[in-house]
Amino acid sequence: MSSEPVMTISGKVHYLQKIALLPNSTLHVRLLDVSLQDVVAKELAVQITPNAEKAGLNFKLTYSFADVLPGHTYAISASITHEDRLIFATTQQHQVELGADHVEGQEVLVSLV
Repeated sequence: MSSEPVMTISGKVHYLQKIALLPNSTLHVRLLDVSLQDVVAKELAVQITPNAEKAGLNFKLTYSFADVLPGHTYAISASITHEDRLIFATTQQHQVELGADHVEGQEVLVSLV
C-alpha cells in the first residue's frame, strides 16, 4: 500500500438546458495536467458514473499529491454520454488550484454538443 499523500477535489457538473438526461447516461469527469501545448494532457484522476440520470452529477476525484508539479496548470474536464454518443462536454477550460487538502464546491459547466 502506498504511503503517498492523496488529495481530493469535488463538485458538481451542470448544464443550462432544461432537459432530463436520457436513461443509461454516463458522466465522465477527469482531472488533467494541461500545462503542455500540442501534447495529450496527463490524466491525474478520473471518475466515471454510470446511470448519471439517477446517480446525479456530483464528483469526487482523488489524486496523488506527488503528481502535482510546481508551475503546472490543472483543469477539470467533464462529459456526459449516452450509449457511447457524446451529449454534453466542457467547452471552456475549468482550471483548478491543486495542493489544498480538499478542494470542494467546483461547478463545472458542460454544453450540449
